[in-house]
Amino acid sequence: MRRARGLLSAVVVLLALLVPASAHAAPSPGASPTAAEDDPATKGLTRTSLDLGGGEAQANALGPVGIPGASICQRFYIYSYRAARYVSEEQGYTGSSHNMLRARSTAGALGTWEHFRLCAYNGRTDTIYIQASSGYLVTAEYGYSGNLRGMMRGRGEWPGVWEVFEVWSDAGVYYLRNQSTKGWVSVRVDMTGSSANMLRANGASAGPWEMLAFTSVA
Repeated sequence: MRRARGLLSAVVVLLALLVPASAHAAPSPGASPTAAEDDPATKGLTRTSLDLGGGEAQANALGPVGIPGASICQRFYIYSYRAARYVSEEQGYTGSSHNMLRARSTAGALGTWEHFRLCAYNGRTDTIYIQASSGYLVTAEYGYSGNLRGMMRGRGEWPGVWEVFEVWSDAGVYYLRNQSTKGWVSVRVDMTGSSANMLRANGASAGPWEMLAFTSVA
């Protein structure tokens, strides 16, 4: 009997040695993604610095808010490939939707509401914050719930965690991802009415709804 138990123990030890290490490291269902799985570079994207060389070097002081500290900024139009429209800040909206960002303008209808200043954050041009034409910073509203969670609108007065975005690209197409939550900026073409093509920073991945282009304002 002792001999049988000894043989069984030896078999168990041998099997443990033969099992590949990756089998032991497999995540359980529902586990959070690892850093490697969360890295967009594994999906073919490249962390990209924007060309702000011709931008404005200044202490941000555009009304109605003032942002201390010098930064390099450049004015751009933001174009959504999926919606085939340019992004506008809805300054005519009121309440919690005031200054909502929507991709709703055609090339022939561009005005000041479509002007956005993309600014280097802490001296890095692959990490930015965005100042809308209202003077406020574009904020991802993670305090909202339901279909409004992550809604982007101009209301920030300081580049904090809800206002700072990473810049990624693939074959000349740009993607923005919130630095804190890792939510991708997505144009919600599935929404209707006054929320049609709303920008929300809660996309799970960089896909067609997240494809953007930046064109300098002349």
